[in-house]
Amino acid sequence: MLLGSHSNFRTINRQLVVQAESMDHGADLGWLARRHDLWIQAMRSHEAYEEQKLYPYLEARWGVSFLDARTGHEALHEVDVRVRAAFEAHDASEAADALRRHEELLTAHLELEEDLVIPLLLELPRAEFLHFTHSSIRVLLHELANQALPSS
Repeated sequence: MLLGSHSNFRTINRQLVVQAESMDHGADLGWLARRHDLWIQAMRSHEAYEEQKLYPYLEARWGVSFLDARTGHEALHEVDVRVRAAFEAHDASEAADALRRHEELLTAHLELEEDLVIPLLLELPRAEFLHFTHSSIRVLLHELANQALPSS
């Protein structure tokens, strides 16, 4: 699911860039802005899951840091401000530039995240992975602190 979501995020970002690049100066960017907003909402939901459950669990389980991944989310939020400002100004050229910058940051962030997360998830025994997917982070962190995780 993680890789599928990431693939979709890359595809939609690329489509938004192409669409913004094809628009004339002064064009109504409203429909593009709405599409962008829906996409960003999905990404924010995905980020919330990562920052509230996935990262804390993997940090506690494996003792690794996800600071760079969190910083990547912050950088994406910062460039999103630029994207939204371009939409509000009806500036297709600036929107395209900002969306290209977003795409660069997104690509780098997703590669970093996949390099960090996927190997750790693959190391989890199946029972532990299933337990992770069906348990709250509160329960998981409590169990980790007490070393009460299911095995194999």
